[in-house]
Amino acid sequence: MFDRWLYVSTCQLAAGRLEDGVRDIVEVSVLRNRTLDVTGALLFTGQKFTQYIEGPPASIAALKQSICQDSRHSSITTLTYGPFDHRRFLGWSLAYAGPSRFVAAKVEDALNGAISGGEDKTESLAELLAGFVIDGHS
Repeated sequence: MFDRWLYVSTCQLAAGRLEDGVRDIVEVSVLRNRTLDVTGALLFTGQKFTQYIEGPPASIAALKQSICQDSRHSSITTLTYGPFDHRRFLGWSLAYAGPSRFVAAKVEDALNGAISGGEDKTESLAELLAGFVIDGHS
């Protein structure tokens, strides 16, 4: 059994630092997630992050605590957290899809639906992230 955490946060990186700041997040996260046996995906719209992480419960709890204390994020909203019976992102310590206007519009719709809509909308957002990984890996 694994735990998973799907959240949305508002980016607090300075406008002139977005590209380098997100690249730093991804580079550190790939290595740390691999060490913690965590898989998942990060998506950045230019204004918001959404991330789905999965793995051993202690690893997910540690990452959640770290992210919640990270000044690069604010308004962190947990969409789902807790036990889950399988991994969605096998082989991806951190899949990353990030900013594009088209992607941002699609993701904003999915994020707003997940924030206001309950478990089925949350699952739709997780599937959207998984779709980006599958499409990006081909």
